[in-house]
Amino acid sequence: MIEYITPERIANSIMQDSTFSGYYLIVEGTKDYKLYNKFVTKEVSIKEAWGCEKVKELIGILKERDFEKVIGILDADFSVILEETIESDKIFVTDFHDVEVIMLKSTALLNILEFFCGEKKVKDFIGDRNVFDILVGLGYEIGLLKLANKLYDLGLVFKPEKLEGNPLKYKDFISEKDLSFLGRDSMIQTVTNYSRNRTGKVSTTENIENKLEVLSKQSYDLLHLVNGHDLTNILFILMKKVLKSTNKMLHDYNSIEDALILTYDNCEFIKTELFSKLYLWSREHEVNLFKQELVDQVKEKASLPLAN
Repeated sequence: MIEYITPERIANSIMQDSTFSGYYLIVEGTKDYKLYNKFVTKEVSIKEAWGCEKVKELIGILKERDFEKVIGILDADFSVILEETIESDKIFVTDFHDVEVIMLKSTALLNILEFFCGEKKVKDFIGDRNVFDILVGLGYEIGLLKLANKLYDLGLVFKPEKLEGNPLKYKDFISEKDLSFLGRDSMIQTVTNYSRNRTGKVSTTENIENKLEVLSKQSYDLLHLVNGHDLTNILFILMKKVLKSTNKMLHDYNSIEDALILTYDNCEFIKTELFSKLYLWSREHEVNLFKQELVDQVKEKASLPLAN
């Protein structure tokens, strides 16, 4: 019933809660909650707003009501590529497209690969290659398609209407045999079939191909183009079908994202620009935002002598 939880209702619940006097951190959804909750103190209450625009709207409502004890974190999505800025000093944005890309570009990726599939299987398949680069390379085309859909209103849909709905079938354009990309035609056909009867009008295959061709001639920062949910779906194919993991905890891409959240640690988080900006903000505003062990690691890192 997430669709019925409006920013107004969340704002009302925040302002009516007399039992909590700390700061509120507004995030987009449950997985953001799970991740950031690992790092913040009990003096911070995390609230899901259920979407990027709802985070902005909620913080705007609270500002209008002169409620100051609130900040938000948003996925960057395509904002860097489209040169979009957020006019709020209370909203912070992820380094890359989303938190999943941040976690995948860390030691957490190899850790969960070896946990689910075994070190030997992983090494035999990966060899001297970088597994993150493999995922990004495969996520490029659908990332480009999502960007084209945003820019040209192609009427495409990439996720189910409800959480329990049927997901997009990545296996129809990413090979379950060797993880190869099965071609742009297969991808477009899969997404257009998935989108039919879900939006007002799905663009023609020819128009979609033309728009993709135009965008493919541009140079984009891949870490802002690729979508983390696409990468984790591709990673699921790698683990389950290509490497044939028999781990019973590996159900779908959600299992992978949960494993990333569990594995992603303080050492990785403090490397991000997002952490640096939040840490500086917390010091300037004298807010006890992060857990002490995280703060201690920052202080220890700062005190280390520089290498020659």
